[in-house]
Amino acid sequence: MDITTFEANVDDLKDRARPRIEKAKEQLVQLNGKITSVIQEHPTACLLGALALGYVVARVARRQSWWL
Repeated sequence: MDITTFEANVDDLKDRARPRIEKAKEQLVQLNGKITSVIQEHPTACLLGALALGYVVARVARRQSWWL
């Protein structure tokens, strides 16, 4: 494979991937907006949920490190 063919393949891959990347960015922006609105509507519940999740993760991590 020569360099010209390789460059053409890379350019083709970029052209095919660009719309998918743009769509993924758009979906992430929408998801971020939804999450932000939920947090603004229910800040206390979100904070308590984050604390509970952190506690569970810490317990699991501590238990796993105990066995190692």
